[in-house]
Amino acid sequence: MFYLIYVSSAIKLMDQDELLLLLKEARENNHKLGVTGMLLYKEGNFMQILEGERHVILELYDMITKDSRHKNVIKIMTGDIKKRNYAEWSMGFFNMDKAGDFPKYNEYIDTNLTLRSFQNDAKHAYKFIMRFNEIN
Repeated sequence: MFYLIYVSSAIKLMDQDELLLLLKEARENNHKLGVTGMLLYKEGNFMQILEGERHVILELYDMITKDSRHKNVIKIMTGDIKKRNYAEWSMGFFNMDKAGDFPKYNEYIDTNLTLRSFQNDAKHAYKFIMRFNEIN
């Protein structure tokens, strides 16, 4: 089993209906591919973890980088795992705009995403997104 974490910026702020449509598409596609994971959204930025077979995740990530709904796609971390962390969800979702403040998350997803901001602390990003496994 393999995982990949990335961040990206939407080309525009997304309203609730747009987010729900994106989530519906992701869940349907991921179910077909045997992919699980979690998608976080905050103020026009995304953080996502994908889990599944290595070749499937890498092909899906390649498609994601070409999706015209977002830009500045940055791969934070990849690795092998013994079992899925999000086995129950083809795509879990958490809209952080509706949830109050997550201070440590701000350094990863607020504005002006750059690779430099992730290279030094990718493990923190991993720990952060794993917290949503517990919340959901």
